[in-house]
Amino acid sequence: MEQYDLTDAQKKAFAENEADFRKFDDQLREVREAARVRLADSGWDPDPESEDAIRCLSCPCPDFQAGGPQGKCKRGSCRHFLIDHDLPI
Repeated sequence: MEQYDLTDAQKKAFAENEADFRKFDDQLREVREAARVRLADSGWDPDPESEDAIRCLSCPCPDFQAGGPQGKCKRGSCRHFLIDHDLPI
């Protein structure tokens, strides 16, 4: 990893940013788990055999397609952000 000559203020800023992102990761994990449970409880299980698919948790999109505007799914029927999809843990 490349080394940078950071000031104490910069080191502190990066440490605080990392801590905030870890909190966000925890919250996002909880939201995704609740979304999975909600869909399973409703009977939604389109293809349990395909474990590699990154399905949208906000619509029935079967798999995220990169290349859409501003990080959104390229599928015309989806268009949700990557964050809406069931990314591997």
